[in-house]
Amino acid sequence: MAESGKKTKAASSPDSKSPATVTPNESDKDTLSLEKGSNAKKFPLIKVMVFLILLLLVSGAGWLGWQQWQVQARQSDQLALVTMELNEQLKRSATVDSAIALTRRNQQEQADLFIKKINDLQLQVTAQGARIAELGSTSRSDWYLSEATYLARLASQRLQTERSTKNPIALLLQVDAILVKLDESDLLAVRSAIAEDISRLRLAGEVDVEGVILELNALSRQIDQLELIEFATKEASVSEKSEGTALVGTEEETLSQRFSNSISEFSQGLSKLIKVRQRDRPIEPILLASEEVIVRNNLRLFLQQAANAVLREEQDIYTISLGGAQEWLTTHFQMNPSSTLLQDRLAYLEKKNIVQELPNINRSIRALEAFLVVRESRIIGVLENDPVLDSEPTRP
Repeated sequence: MAESGKKTKAASSPDSKSPATVTPNESDKDTLSLEKGSNAKKFPLIKVMVFLILLLLVSGAGWLGWQQWQVQARQSDQLALVTMELNEQLKRSATVDSAIALTRRNQQEQADLFIKKINDLQLQVTAQGARIAELGSTSRSDWYLSEATYLARLASQRLQTERSTKNPIALLLQVDAILVKLDESDLLAVRSAIAEDISRLRLAGEVDVEGVILELNALSRQIDQLELIEFATKEASVSEKSEGTALVGTEEETLSQRFSNSISEFSQGLSKLIKVRQRDRPIEPILLASEEVIVRNNLRLFLQQAANAVLREEQDIYTISLGGAQEWLTTHFQMNPSSTLLQDRLAYLEKKNIVQELPNINRSIRALEAFLVVRESRIIGVLENDPVLDSEPTRP
């Protein structure tokens, strides 16, 4: 622009070396050409300036964007750290919450256990109070019922231990007499059960164990008095000895006395030699003294086995022992009145039943226990409905 101004001044100055005067049209043309040239020179400069400005703007925008990106990156890192811290805190809080929940659950379970224990204690206290009140107001009927229950249990125990129906019947009759004294309508069912147990005991019968054993012992003591079988050979030897002694004595006597004595001795010897016996079994050899003891002891052993079978209530052994005793008695002993009576008694005892049938008499015990339970429940119900007891505070 400075150069174009200089050129314009030179062209318009009067000292210029142009030969002719410049016309206005020519001057306008020159002016236009100069302006075009100046405009042509100005345009690249403007482009450069615009480019530089744009470059500066782009670089500034880039720098600003990079700064923003750095800021955002730092913020995102901080946000990530904050998020991690929050997650850790959430985890810690969740752990703490679970621990608190577990603690609360344990506390709740302990509280429930304590409440249950307290309720159990309250029930025990109530039951004990009812029992104390019942004991404090124990009447004559309560003592009678306790005694009746004891006697019924004693009857069942005696039946199992003694194996006899005599004492249990007496005890149950005593229980029924006690219930008759009470004279309560609710005891009719109990008395009915007792009557059924008594009828069962009476129908079972009574085995006289002591009587059978005592009779067997008495019969065993009579064995030594029984006579064993004597044979003709033994009696003949005895008669020969008596005849020998008679002949020696008659040599010193007179002839008449000898004749009379011989006749009497002959008649006596003949009466001893001639004996009629009926036997169904073959004759056995003569027993020695030691063998006679064995025979008697064997018979005694049969009777002892029968007595032991009576105590153990073994019917088969009892029958076999008495049958063997009868057979042994018939084989080795004479059938005189004593042995016949012994055999008859053994046959009679063999037919006896030594097994005692024991019925079940627990029905009366169950009836008494049920009556006592109903009675106690009634007493507890009365105590629970008592306004004095209802006014007492109850703990949860």
